[in-house]
Parts: sequence; C-alpha cells; structure tokens
Amino acid sequence: MERYLHIESGKLGAIRDLPPEGLVFRPFTLFIGKQGTGKSLVAQLAFFFDNLPYLTKYLKAKEGQRGRVSTPKKTVRSILDGLRSTQRSFAVFADPNVKICWATSEDEERQCFSMYRQNRQINFTEKERLLDVVNQYLKPDVNIPVRGSALFLPAERVLYSHATPAGWDLLSLPLTLRLFGETMEQAVSAMKLWPKGVPDTEPGRWAYDKGRSILGGIAYRWGERWKWRIREGVQIDIDMASAGQKANWPIVMLAQVLPSWRESGEIAWPFTLYIEEPEIHLHPAAQVDMVHLFAYLVRQGFRIVLTTHSLTVLYALNNLLQASRLGDEVQDGVPSPDVRLSAEDVSAYLFQDSGMVEDLIDRRERFISEVPLGLIGDQLGDEMNRIWALIDASGA
Repeated sequence: MERYLHIESGKLGAIRDLPPEGLVFRPFTLFIGKQGTGKSLVAQLAFFFDNLPYLTKYLKAKEGQRGRVSTPKKTVRSILDGLRSTQRSFAVFADPNVKICWATSEDEERQCFSMYRQNRQINFTEKERLLDVVNQYLKPDVNIPVRGSALFLPAERVLYSHATPAGWDLLSLPLTLRLFGETMEQAVSAMKLWPKGVPDTEPGRWAYDKGRSILGGIAYRWGERWKWRIREGVQIDIDMASAGQKANWPIVMLAQVLPSWRESGEIAWPFTLYIEEPEIHLHPAAQVDMVHLFAYLVRQGFRIVLTTHSLTVLYALNNLLQASRLGDEVQDGVPSPDVRLSAEDVSAYLFQDSGMVEDLIDRRERFISEVPLGLIGDQLGDEMNRIWALIDASGA
C-alpha cells in the first residue's frame, strides 16, 4: 500500500514544491540532497502520520503520569513539537503558513493540518479528520500493537552507545531519539528468549549473519551494558567499538528483533523503519551490505525510508533494481534473489537547493538517476584535469 504526503499550500522549511502527485512512500523510499534541504523534516512528518496511533497512546500515558489531561489538539501539537526538539515549536518551519496532508491511498480521505509561523500555531482542516483519528486512539478501550507501526532512527543514534538506561532517561531528547532508545531497551526482552543469543526466526537469523558481515562483530546485553563481541572470547564495551559500529549496530539489532515482534503481534503491520544516513562511518563495502539488509527486510514485507548522502548506497540500490530483471534465478556475481527489488516498490527523490523536490526514478528502465550525487565526483575530476594542465604549463 502506497502512502502520499502533500504540501497543499505555503512553504515547509526549505521545501517549496513537491511533484504533482506529492511524495509517494513505497516499500523502499529514498531521499537524497544537501544538508538543510528538508529530507529529515519530511521523513519526520511521514513518521508522525504513519505512527500516529502509537504516538497518541504513548503521549497520553506520559501526560497521565504527570497528572495532565490529553485533548486531540494538544496531543497533535505536543507530538509535532517533540519530533525535532524539546525547545522549539515545529511551526518554525512554516513560512509564513503551510498546509500538509497525508493519505494511505489516492482516493482516501486525507488527514491535514496547517502551521502558521508568526504565532507558532498548528491548526486543523479537512473537517478536523486528523483530530477525529487522534480522539479515537485517546479512548482507553482502543488497543493497538504495543510497539506501534514505525520507528525513527535519527543520525544521533550513536549517542545510545554512550549511555546506560538510567543515563538515557535523564537526557532531554527529541521524541524520535527517546523512542529509539526505549525500543532498544525493549529489544533486550526479545533477545533473552533466543537460544544462545541467536534470533528465533529465519529472517532474524539472516539479519544476524549479515550484521556480522557488515560490522565485523555482534552486540549483546550484559547486565545494564551492551557489549561488542569481535570474535568468540573477545569482547569490549559497546562505547569502545569503532564509530561505524557504534552508529549502526542498532540497525542490525532491530533487523534481528523485528521479525520476532511481528510473529508475536507486538508491532503493527506493515511496519516502517525511518533511518537517517545508514552509511555513517561505514566502509563502502559495508554500505553495500547494509543496502542488501534493507532490501531483504522489504522483501519480507517491512517498509524502509532512508535519507542518504552516499553515492555507494545509490549504486548498490540501482544494482538491486537492475538485478530484478533476472527474476528469481540464482547466478554468481550478482545480488541474490532475496534482495532484488522491483521498481514498483521503490521511490527516490532529490531535495534541491531551490526548494523543488524531484522524482529521480525511471520505472521503465528500473534506474535511479546517479547524476545529483555523482556531480561532485565529476567536478573533482575536472578540477584535477585543470591542476594537471597548470602543472604541465608551468613545468612544475
């Protein structure tokens, strides 16, 4: 099932115009573009709509612990304001006002809200359908899966490797980062049920093996601390691992745990992982394997939304799209059938400096344009040619 995000009017942060059909979130959705062009902002908005039932229940529980009463309007504003910062209203991204809508099919009634930058106000439109949805999930007799329908893994996830559970609770964190940390703690319960620490589902074991290949080790829980096992009998505290391991072992761990939660009904279905910059501190070969891990999850029915600056990630994804032309035939030297992706399951968008968002995928050719990320390499090549020309001219 596709999902659609529209900006009906106004400007959202740096974003001025989306494609006519809006942004279409397919099973594998990719955002590229320079810093500050709105990739993370849009991903956070999609996460808000995608996981709204769980976020509503979560915030109601937190407000109840403080003796406060949640209302639909207050709940929505609190969730949005908490996505990025505990100090700033989300409406700072409206310039001067913007209307944002979401639908899970082209003909479904949309959920919308407006933001006004001048007074930092969030308002509700479309007959307040969004508030009706929230009000439904504020009712005590409405049950939802205990871990929701989505999880956001921000680039700051590396902080988790440096904090104990008690220390994490003391930090003033954005909602996305707090939920990520709490989910990692909850993963411990699933891991305790695994014989010898090996996942209890076939997809989980696939992710376990792939994770060892990507990161050169595995994470496991020892009391209050996470440990990193380099090989049998050799382990260190997780905060002493390499930067790439610290930033990305949670992705691998969640890929192992999520299939178990699916079987136990602890997550809604389909479930979406929103991941910022999965290439952080990773060698290019590990980046390729990470893309294969995501593609495998998509083939298992999960949904992935990525923001990236990595040309290697794009190369790897294009290879999986092209390999889908081979069907399910196993061949040496090409991606295996269990990670090949159909173009119908992939969206790719370029967020430009101008505020335009461009669809990058050619569905007939099954190819995502590599030009935007490859442009810097071309420029560096031209620069090197000029340097050599000047060296020859000067006789240096």
